[in-house]
Amino acid sequence: MRIAIRGGTGNIGRGLALRWGLRHEILIGSRVGSKAERAAGECAETLSAVTSIACQIKGTTNTEAAAAAELVVIAVPYRAMRELVDAIRPVLDDQIVISLVVPMEKSDSYLKYTPPSDGSAAMELKRLLPDTVRVIAAFHNLPGEKLRQLNMRLECDVVICGNVEGMSVVSALVEEIDGLRVLDGGGLEDAAMVESLTPFLINIARRNKLHGLGIRFV
Repeated sequence: MRIAIRGGTGNIGRGLALRWGLRHEILIGSRVGSKAERAAGECAETLSAVTSIACQIKGTTNTEAAAAAELVVIAVPYRAMRELVDAIRPVLDDQIVISLVVPMEKSDSYLKYTPPSDGSAAMELKRLLPDTVRVIAAFHNLPGEKLRQLNMRLECDVVICGNVEGMSVVSALVEEIDGLRVLDGGGLEDAAMVESLTPFLINIARRNKLHGLGIRFV
């Protein structure tokens, strides 16, 4: 599958590029193509150090990556989401778009979830993108540093929300990553509950001096 990742320079975006880079063609997107090319080169170098299998990771502009992809991962801060949508909306058709976006703000010494009027970032994306695009909310609560460590098994759950067809494709991608378990979180209208866990986990980690927190339902 050809997968475009916007946010491939961040921990989770880059972690997904590394984890999927040996099975899929990865296109890392950026407003500046040279920045994306640099990130892609670093990912390829990381993979070449642990395997002799050739990877297909390239860097390009956001628009070119989205136009060429079958699936688009949006892993940018909420404040950057609208600008990215404006850039890629004209080239989207029937792709699956995975939203990792979490609207949150700092309040005193902690973070709080600040959903838009649509109810969640995922629902806002659904409104802004063409009706033919299938938006899936997923991967919000993974520990990014651990995701980037290819020798580490992640004992985490990934709750996904969206329509059945899109969730089936995304579920298969989740299961390619060692240790991750997929949980059906319902329709996209339920994404707010999953998004809101992200600032909660960050606050718990900061207050208790913990690192690499994820979620696991037992």
